[in-house]
Amino acid sequence: MEFEYKTISEKILKDLPERTKTVIGRRFSLGKKGKGETLEAIGKSYKITRERVRQIEIDGVKRAKKVIESSNFKKDFEAIENFLFEKIKSFGGVKKEDQLLSEVCAPEDKNYVLFLLNLVKSLTRIKEDQNFHAFWAIDKDSVSFAKNTCIEFERKFKEAGNPQLIKDVYEGFSKESEKKCDIDTFLSYLEISKNIIKSVDNKKIGLKDSPEVNPKTVKDKILVILKDNQKPLHFKDITNHIFDLNKELGIRENKNKKLHPQTVHNELIRNEDFILVGRGFYALKDWGYNPGKVKDVIVSILAENGPMSKEGIIDKVSGQRIVKESTIFLSLQNKNIFTKDENGNYKIREA
Repeated sequence: MEFEYKTISEKILKDLPERTKTVIGRRFSLGKKGKGETLEAIGKSYKITRERVRQIEIDGVKRAKKVIESSNFKKDFEAIENFLFEKIKSFGGVKKEDQLLSEVCAPEDKNYVLFLLNLVKSLTRIKEDQNFHAFWAIDKDSVSFAKNTCIEFERKFKEAGNPQLIKDVYEGFSKESEKKCDIDTFLSYLEISKNIIKSVDNKKIGLKDSPEVNPKTVKDKILVILKDNQKPLHFKDITNHIFDLNKELGIRENKNKKLHPQTVHNELIRNEDFILVGRGFYALKDWGYNPGKVKDVIVSILAENGPMSKEGIIDKVSGQRIVKESTIFLSLQNKNIFTKDENGNYKIREA
């Protein structure tokens, strides 16, 4: 649904005192991009206190509401009012402010919508604090339920220690909560929290300091990429994946970092979580890969399984390393480490 947000806003402001109109325009950055000016900045330009600016803003909002009541565009405003109320209601009665603005209007209208939201009597703006983003709500019960839901899931994520699949988290919520809602509404509750965040692929959700959902270092990003792909990757492919990941993170962090393949390779080499499995390919140690060269892998296999045939060893090593069979056979020729038993099977040479 499309509304003339700018036109309605200008009509509301038209008959307000000039200074009041200017203060509100600057506070909401009407007709401009970006956030509105601070009380202090406006106060300095008028040589008045920030508290006086705040009083002018509050008075201006009150005057604007009275203008609407006696105007010939009251029905137009009420249509906007009902639309905004129903939109927030559809998300369980709460919606993070920046997400709401993205939902209801084009970027150039965001500041006008924010101004109009402040004139809707049936809506309440909850200010940003240490734990929550600024958000809008239809009533106190919705605010309480949303905040309590966030606090409860922060606790659960801490207990789990790792981020969880969104579908699993939602299923758990649906089973335990008396308040039934769809998954978009559930996520609308959690998105108001500053401590909970979705992964860049929108598959998992967890605490913001979890490397899996909010990777910061090169190591974190390599872990995310290998876990997502569930197979060994060449370090150059990992670098390309990190480039794509950084573009996704750029949406969240407003930056796009470039990375050299050698930087990635150096991180893979020095970190024990990653295992070189051959020809520039790396895997996660957690997948059961043993560190070391091919001969070290053979030693581990024989130590665990006892004497084995050449074919059996090649099969086992091929599950650990991306190497040619000839490379495995060449390692078996090291007579200082391996020998054969009476059945022709290879074993570790006794000291």
